[in-house]
Amino acid sequence: MTRLTFEYINKMARRTYQAPAMITALTLVMIAALVLSPPRSWADFETDIAAEGGKWASFYEQEDLEGLMTLYVDDAIVALHGQPALFGIGAIREYFSTRIGKAESVFELDYELRETHGDVAYIISKYWLKATDKITGQVYKDAGRSLLVYKKRDGQWKIAADIDQSTPDVTWPAPSGLD
Repeated sequence: MTRLTFEYINKMARRTYQAPAMITALTLVMIAALVLSPPRSWADFETDIAAEGGKWASFYEQEDLEGLMTLYVDDAIVALHGQPALFGIGAIREYFSTRIGKAESVFELDYELRETHGDVAYIISKYWLKATDKITGQVYKDAGRSLLVYKKRDGQWKIAADIDQSTPDVTWPAPSGLD
């Protein structure tokens, strides 16, 4: 009976020591998984946001008004330098419908800041636009700084505010040589 008791006590002692060791091992495995696996980090979200900024320029260059409109929330505001503010997707569509497709347009963007804070994100970038009128051949150049504010809607980033301005530190030619 003494032997059974000793074996029983020894078995229970091993279980007692094994539980913390097991917990420690599992904790280490979980930490390793978090460190070694590629989780969605802030950098990933910033990359997603940078891609969204690129979508805007791409839709504009491709003369895709419908694609451009998919980037905005319904109650977005667009404030372009030298223009009255546009409130809502209807006003934004009307404004861009008179411009998109009238010229061959090329954008260059230089992202200065991309940040994500929960369901809100923003991009500040330098931009250069060169547009050549399809009928007259007249060249229009614009350079400045833009701010795009995004809100996450149904799992997708959408533009809530789109603001650009002329600024003396963003001038032609563009860094890539676009002139």
